[in-house]
Amino acid sequence: MPSTNLQNFIDFKGQNFYVGLDVHKKSWAVTIRSLGIEVARFTQPPGGESLNNYLQRNFPGGRYHSAYEAGFCGTGIHEELCKQGIDNILVHAADIPSTDKQKKNKTDLHDSRSIAEHLERGNLHGIHVLTQEQQELRSLFRFREAKVKDVTRVNNRLKSFLIYYSIHLPESVSKKEYLSKRALNWLNLELESPAGTIALQQYIA
Repeated sequence: MPSTNLQNFIDFKGQNFYVGLDVHKKSWAVTIRSLGIEVARFTQPPGGESLNNYLQRNFPGGRYHSAYEAGFCGTGIHEELCKQGIDNILVHAADIPSTDKQKKNKTDLHDSRSIAEHLERGNLHGIHVLTQEQQELRSLFRFREAKVKDVTRVNNRLKSFLIYYSIHLPESVSKKEYLSKRALNWLNLELESPAGTIALQQYIA
C-alpha cells in the first residue's frame, strides 16, 4: 500500500476523504482524495473490510465517502462498504463526466481517479438501490422475459425449417402460430435422410 505525507497527522477528525473505486472480480482500483489533492492511489484485492482498514490506519478519524459504477457485481459491494461505515453511492456509468481523452485512455486506475475527482466536486449522484426482495423480484421478471424471447426464437427457427422443407401442419393438429405440444408430437417425423431427421429432432428439442 502506498504512503503519503498526510500520515504525519495523528488525527483527521471531521476531514472528508473521497474514494473512487473501479471494482472487478479479482481486484479494485482505488483513488483517494482530500482537500483537493490526491492522497493515495493503488490496487487492492476485492473487499470492503480491507479498504476500511486502510482508511482507518492511514486517515484515522476521517469521514469516508466512496463511489463506484453500478454493473455486474450488483449491490453487494455497496452494502459491504456501508456496513464498514463508508458513505458509498452507486453511480450510473453514463452519469460520470469524461473527456474524449479519458474515453480513449481508459484504465482501471484512471477510472477510479475520475470517480474520486467528481465525487469530491459533488458531481455524482447515486442511483436508487433496491432492497434484496425487490432485486429478486426483478430477476424473476427478467428471467421470464428472457425465456419468452428464447421460446419465440426457437419457434421461429423451427417454423422456418418446416417452410423450407414444405412441411405443413394439418389444421386438426394446430391452427395457431405457436407450436403446441400436440404439434411437436406430430412433427416426430422421418425425413429423406438421417441428417434431416436429426436436424428436425434437434429443432424440436
